[in-house]
Amino acid sequence: MEALTDEERMLWDSVAGILSEIADPAELWPQLAELGMLGLTLPESAGGAELGPQALMVFARAFGQAGLATPFFASEALAMPLLAQWSDRPEVSALLGEIVSGARIATLALHDLKPTVARRAADGFVLSGVKMVVPAGSVADIVIVSAMLEERPALFLLDLQAIAATKTAYMPAGPAADADLALDGVTVSETALMAEGEEAGRLIAEAEARGQLITCAEMLGGMEKLLELTVDYLRDRRQFGQPLSGFQALQHAAVDMYVELETARAMLDFGGRMFGASADERAAALDAVKLKMNAAAKLIGESAVQLHGGIGMTEESLTGRIFGRLTALRISAGDSRSCMNRLLAVDRSVALA
Repeated sequence: MEALTDEERMLWDSVAGILSEIADPAELWPQLAELGMLGLTLPESAGGAELGPQALMVFARAFGQAGLATPFFASEALAMPLLAQWSDRPEVSALLGEIVSGARIATLALHDLKPTVARRAADGFVLSGVKMVVPAGSVADIVIVSAMLEERPALFLLDLQAIAATKTAYMPAGPAADADLALDGVTVSETALMAEGEEAGRLIAEAEARGQLITCAEMLGGMEKLLELTVDYLRDRRQFGQPLSGFQALQHAAVDMYVELETARAMLDFGGRMFGASADERAAALDAVKLKMNAAAKLIGESAVQLHGGIGMTEESLTGRIFGRLTALRISAGDSRSCMNRLLAVDRSVALA
């Protein structure tokens, strides 16, 4: 990533300090709320800090280095930027204080296992369908759901504490486990409709792009930490009377990890610059970034585990936890095949200038 501004450096130091003191991941979210570090993209009038994607990338990179799965991606990167645009609506403003305080967690559900359809009813709308792999869906109780309304995309704000919806969490369970969300004829009021048509399509595209960018930032943080841990291990661990770092083959493996990391870092910088481009250019650029991140995470993760030996595969090892997290992130917000297929389908080259 590019050099941090003074404000971003302060954010980095604050988050890194918190993460260094957290023993139980479940304690992290309440701690962030207590320090006023939730709702970053919300307007100041709603208790936020009106920060942009670069600040979110700083947080994600720190979480990546810690190897923690948190509701950050779901709430801060996906849901909050949408809620910020609707903060003047009574049905939204009533929830924001609870979200910023950490009492409730919001997420965004975009992907369908069974097509999600909304139809108008006398008292509002009826939603049916199944959303899959909802980020932090096992713990979120406020969900922005995409659905087709009269053959046009639409976004609905659902309070899961007030409706009958079924969650099916993915394993491993934890403070941010994803889940499927089944909506079987759920009735919501007229005010639940947040956007429809072209506006909804634009907001969904922006959310997907932001999700890719923030996911890539978290992956970079994880890869940075894996290289650091691996180099330290090679220097400290001795075999045949000398440190492992003295063996040329292992030096070459570490250099390959370094080269992949620096290439991934450059690609993430490119993705950050392209986030403000037109929708088509942004989508192609971020697919290229995610494709590179996936490849780099595979090489760096597998090399780190191999160079650490058996300890690198254990949950007790930070190396093992980060490797597991990177493996999950490689298929989140665009796996390599889907990114490549979209790039091949567009008649556009990706310029890195």
